[in-house]
Amino acid sequence: MFASSVDALHLLHAARPVRVSRSAAIRCGWGPDPIWTPNSITSISEAASGLVSLTIAPPDGVADGFVTPGQYVQIRQPGAEKAGFFAIASAPGAEGDFEFLIKETPPSDWSPGTGWLTGASAGTELEMSQVMGGGFKVTGDALDGVDSVLCFAAGSGISPIRSAIESGALKGKDVTLYYGAQTPAQMAYSDKFESWEKLGVTVTPVVSKAEGTGWEGATGYVQDVAKAAGVPSNCAMLLCGMKGMAEGVKALASEAGVAEDKVLANF
Repeated sequence: MFASSVDALHLLHAARPVRVSRSAAIRCGWGPDPIWTPNSITSISEAASGLVSLTIAPPDGVADGFVTPGQYVQIRQPGAEKAGFFAIASAPGAEGDFEFLIKETPPSDWSPGTGWLTGASAGTELEMSQVMGGGFKVTGDALDGVDSVLCFAAGSGISPIRSAIESGALKGKDVTLYYGAQTPAQMAYSDKFESWEKLGVTVTPVVSKAEGTGWEGATGYVQDVAKAAGVPSNCAMLLCGMKGMAEGVKALASEAGVAEDKVLANF
């Protein structure tokens, strides 16, 4: 949808190729009218090639609305007409600032681009909305009867997947993460893989353009690596990334006999 503003929401944009305005977003059911609150960047640092990690303190009361991994906020320059949509990378209930992983993208008819954020510094002023979206449907009894969960992410789409992993919502399941990037240098959160493994997640990083990088791990596309490993029919799938990856994962799910309502995106 608003991809590098978010790979996290890219699929919705791909499904509805229309020019996005605030009113159009509301008519299409993309969420309520945003309530803007002045804010600023707390910290910003490079997360990987082409990706930055930034933190923003949520306005008073806003964190109360963050209850499900995969939810997002809108962020814009003060007074700007267009806003970006950004999945929250930290887990619901986590103390401290909201964390975000942002890919640099140019402006378009439907998006302001993210250069003003990726090139910003701590203290840069902005406006933030309330928490929006339903997120991944992994709370309550949504995963009852499922023995395993396969998570698929590509690029900055790892943001809401990270939130799901660290939220504890997948606890008790056999969880495998297939995380794809073009090169090892473009893979964010590699410093978190060990802690995710301690949470019971088998992490399988996948590089699609490995030639000349010295990469010795899995190569190709996440859905193909998962297929080679074997996909149990009694599983759920969480996915976030570009359209091609999502279509490949859905095709894999269908082939493996995974129930359609167990293939979950974060919108």
